[in-house]
Amino acid sequence: MELNQTFNTPDFEDIIQQNSSVMVYFYHAKCGVCKTLFPKVKDLIEKEFPKMEFLVLDAEQNLKIAAQLRMLTVPGIVVFFEGKEFFRANGLVSLADLENKIERYYSLMYA
Repeated sequence: MELNQTFNTPDFEDIIQQNSSVMVYFYHAKCGVCKTLFPKVKDLIEKEFPKMEFLVLDAEQNLKIAAQLRMLTVPGIVVFFEGKEFFRANGLVSLADLENKIERYYSLMYA
């Protein structure tokens, strides 16, 4: 996993509002699915959605934010466009579904 930070709620909300697109990836250090899915999601973001801010947060260290976003299981992914929640997934997610959900709006936003 990449280095991540512990955010307080106002700082997290500032990041969501100040960036036109943000993906938040919640994980837990002991989650095997999280460790397997993470490099694939990271690669997808870097190659297909390079303008999207990518936050990697340990759900245990960022418990208040995870609870606020109703992230009840890990891995958890939440995508925001223009400060509004656009997509969410808990547990195992298909990369094709993830890409399809984000691609159209991302293309319109950054075309």
